[in-house]
Amino acid sequence: GKSTLLDYAAQQATTAHVLRAGGVESEVRLPFAALHQLCYPVLDRIDTLPAPQAAALRTALGLVAGSAGDRFLVAVATLTLLAEVAADAGLLCLVDDAQWLDTASADALTFAARRIEAEGVVMLFAARDYQPQAFQGAGQRDLRVEGLDSDAAGKLLDVAFPDMNPQVRDRVIIQTGGNPLALAELSTVLSGDALTGRAQVPDPLPVGEDIERLYAQRAQELSDAAGTLLLCAAADDTGDLATVLDAAGPAKHALREVEDSGLASVAGSWLRFHHPLVRSAIYQ
Repeated sequence: GKSTLLDYAAQQATTAHVLRAGGVESEVRLPFAALHQLCYPVLDRIDTLPAPQAAALRTALGLVAGSAGDRFLVAVATLTLLAEVAADAGLLCLVDDAQWLDTASADALTFAARRIEAEGVVMLFAARDYQPQAFQGAGQRDLRVEGLDSDAAGKLLDVAFPDMNPQVRDRVIIQTGGNPLALAELSTVLSGDALTGRAQVPDPLPVGEDIERLYAQRAQELSDAAGTLLLCAAADDTGDLATVLDAAGPAKHALREVEDSGLASVAGSWLRFHHPLVRSAIYQ
């Protein structure tokens, strides 16, 4: 997933400095929490900043007493600090789970990212899709990480499960949407007989704990009616909207809430899950 891609980027930065931070849901209301995490290894460089910037950054990061002050000055100080660190051998800044960045840190870091030109700094932000709090990296280039295509997923399965039945392999690729974590976890959720075709593969496909927790937690934040509607959709294997709404009964009025959650959406007369694994997680 996204964290693995950031790890790969860090491995490629053989000579550059690497600074890392990650958004944490419990710290989303703590101003500058993520910025403190990112800058902590280079706090000794603050002395090299212009005095007003140094004072603003020290206060924002809790190094001295006082109110946080001017956020614009903190953002400028962040840019200056990153450029100072990069002057040695370049700098790679990796920010994971950016959907949980506190607003003050997100503002300072995106401010710096939009102004990096010749400073030798690369900033990579990784965020989950369809979160209640989305990361707004305005002005940055976006790369949406999709599942593996059928050829790549097939190669992964050939290496991990060389005895897998070809028909089972094709079905698994479709049901996982090419999600590499789900493909790699098949041995923990499917029996050997299911993998080789001697037993039926469940529908929907079971998923590992990490993936189930990711989607189930989001579903649990919805109303009971929305949860009921999602469960009806997960139990149905046609995706026919009328069938799902009829089965949901009074819960059908939660359709707008379900769509707003990003877990599923209406396309014509069909109700489609955002990803095949959403259906599996909800059903489990």
